[in-house]
Amino acid sequence: MSWNLLYILDVSAILTFAVAYYRNCYRKGYRVDFWYFQLFLMCVFPNMIMLPFAKSELNLLVLGKDLNAVIAALPTVFLITLFGYSAVLAGGALWRIRVGAGLRNGATQVLDIVPRCSLMVMSSRNVLVFQAGLCLLMQFGILALYFSQSGFAFDLRGYTFENPSLRPVALIVSNYSILIGSHCLARYIDRKEKILLACTLLLSFGLVFFGARGNLIGIFLGVFLCYLIKLRREISLIRVVCLIAIILIVGFYLGSIRDGDYSLTGFFASLAFLLFYGNNFSDLRDFAWVYSAWDHVFWGGKTYLAALLAFVPRFASQFRDTWGLGVATASTVGFDPQVHPGLRPGMFGEGFFNFGFLGVIAVGLMLGIIIRRVDLDVKEAFARPGDSMMRAFASTSLLGVAGCLAVSAGFSTLYVWAGIYFFSWFCLSVERMIQPRNTPPTRSPVE
Repeated sequence: MSWNLLYILDVSAILTFAVAYYRNCYRKGYRVDFWYFQLFLMCVFPNMIMLPFAKSELNLLVLGKDLNAVIAALPTVFLITLFGYSAVLAGGALWRIRVGAGLRNGATQVLDIVPRCSLMVMSSRNVLVFQAGLCLLMQFGILALYFSQSGFAFDLRGYTFENPSLRPVALIVSNYSILIGSHCLARYIDRKEKILLACTLLLSFGLVFFGARGNLIGIFLGVFLCYLIKLRREISLIRVVCLIAIILIVGFYLGSIRDGDYSLTGFFASLAFLLFYGNNFSDLRDFAWVYSAWDHVFWGGKTYLAALLAFVPRFASQFRDTWGLGVATASTVGFDPQVHPGLRPGMFGEGFFNFGFLGVIAVGLMLGIIIRRVDLDVKEAFARPGDSMMRAFASTSLLGVAGCLAVSAGFSTLYVWAGIYFFSWFCLSVERMIQPRNTPPTRSPVE
């Protein structure tokens, strides 16, 4: 396919997205919603908007001798991602028009598990504060070890790559902190319990040293988007764009700090390169990079099986150390997986490398169904009398599950979440046993 035709398809897809956003979101009073935000974040920006930048020769600084092979693979990879985008739209449409009542009811019961667990975590201020204290204690312990070995720095993530036995511990601490911090913030917005705001800020400060900007985004993004949806017309689209731009700039600067570069002048001078040619939104380029070196033998679900075994550390499992997604992508392009975390082939790359277009369809439909479900749930939560941030935010937890299923590199997060939910249930059970009989129980947000 010629590049001219490819660009026509690209521009057509972007315009179709923009028109749909204007008609189905903006005109209905929302400046942003989860459906269009997720479509933009997962598909439109990293694939459609980034297509001409992925083709640029400026990628030579990253790709080196593989530049020509990657550019040659871009048309094929772009069409695969466009096909996946269509599958996401189909999944959202199927859920919205309520196709297959019996299947939908069964899916609803399964999907309800995560929001109910999230509401359970937020049902008690005391339990949230107790778990936030545990998170802070765990953060202090692992950071004390890190600082004692490496000095004061902001890249615990890099330290755990050099010491892989610590990687599972750091993962548990960061995921625990993200889940508890975000739930503290959601409950604070509803109940205005200042101690929960303090817990959120303290947990966020500790995560700054972990070296992964996604940790901080994970605490605030879901609640932030819910709040924007609650405001509807009370905030302008320009303000929304400016807020998101500020978040991006702060996130990029934290990355510079992690690398030991504190200069604001140098940071702003390189901001455009970091945005369009760095490793932050490189899904399309990385997908093409892996595809160009791939032997065209499908992986047959091996990376997903390795993800299911995520409770086993990589250093203790030869299979995981061979077929974890990060290892598989790094090895394919010739990197050493012991020092390189792997490439990110976007939301549809892993499905394609394992099962071809059937994998892309499955991932796309799953993402479409879950994102549409979350979008409708959040809007319904704020449309009811006495709107609830906790009820709205609880549904957004499904997005984390969808992301882990689509890109199995984060699958271990699901095991951590399951452990946190079980521990929260245990803490609530203990609280009910020791609570004085004459003290009314903490009101659940479900009621």
